[in-house]
Order: sequence, then C-alpha cells, then structure tokens
Amino acid sequence: MDAFYERYWSGKRSGKLSDFERKWPILAPLIPTAAGLTILDYGCGNGEILAEMQRLNSAANFVGVDVSNTALGAARQRLPDVPFYALQDDGKVPLETGAVDFIFCSEVIEHVYDTEATFGELARLLRPGGRLLLTTPYHGLLKNLLLVVFAFDRHFDPAGPHIRFFTRAALFRCLRNAGIEPRNHGYLGRFFPISMAIYVMAQKV
Repeated sequence: MDAFYERYWSGKRSGKLSDFERKWPILAPLIPTAAGLTILDYGCGNGEILAEMQRLNSAANFVGVDVSNTALGAARQRLPDVPFYALQDDGKVPLETGAVDFIFCSEVIEHVYDTEATFGELARLLRPGGRLLLTTPYHGLLKNLLLVVFAFDRHFDPAGPHIRFFTRAALFRCLRNAGIEPRNHGYLGRFFPISMAIYVMAQKV
C-alpha cells in the first residue's frame, strides 16, 4: 500500500480531484469556523484542500496526516506552519486520544484495507461530541446495476486505487460500529440515485 501511494504522488498530482469545483461549494459550509478548534485532515495528500480549509477558518489549529511521505513533503512545503504526520505502521495517528474537534476525511476510506481499524482510529481521535465530515464514492443499488452492465471493467479496475465500495447503509454501519453517529448526509455529482459520491456529517457519541 505505501509503495503504491508513493508512486501515485511522485507524479506531481493535484491534491484536488477533478470534481473538486463541484463538491467544494457543498462541503465548504460544513467546515467549522469557530476559533481554537483542532481540525484534522485525514488523508491530506499534498495539503491543497487543507489550505482551502485554512482560508475558511484561519483561527483553527490544523493537522494533516497521510500514508505517503512524498505527499507529506509537498504539504509541508505548502503549509510550513501546519504539523503533518505519516500514518504509523499499525494505522495509528501520533495524536492523543480525543485530541481532535473535527475530522475532514474526503475520498479516503475507499482506499483502506482495514476499514474497521480506520473507523476505530477516527473515533479514537475525536473528542466526545466531535464531528467527522466524510465523503466517499457512492454505490447504491441502481448505480451498481448500471455499472455492472455498462462499465464494470473500467469502474472496478483491479489496477486502480479503490478497494472498498460503500452503499449508504454500509457506510452508516461502519460509522455506528465505531461509535460515530451519522447526523446528516447528502450526495455529490450527477443526481440521486446515480450520484458520484456521498457525504456524511457524523458525531462521536
């Protein structure tokens, strides 16, 4: 996994997905603006989206974490005043339990082998009542049927980076199993029920 993402980020990639301009007007209002909060970008890549969040709340304490040292090197150059950490071998983030008020985790969870451990780590990092804003590609029944018929090989490319595929129910189940309760959700791109992605705002219970 680490080697895959070192290769991925070695190509001078943008940290923003191609549909960022469509998604960000919906996600940006969900970023908290209170001063003094600790906000973690889990899967921060090269820090481009973290920089966008800083523009929304310059009084927050931002932290970034990623699996790729190549991406983190670019993030540190872009935002030298922000602490960035590499995920440890056991998937742990080197922060204290309950140290984070808000986690932004966008288009990350579909790349993870051990989803149970990852959701558990997100829960560990959040303080009680802390919130998580998570996005991932959406895979509902109708969309899955269309993909199987018209785009199976392209969408489920075994050489691609996506290894997990979430319905709304599966995503909510993973969150609740970790002690994070979904509060609201919506869809991004195209139109429901063939939306490109789902976003969830959830809270540590």
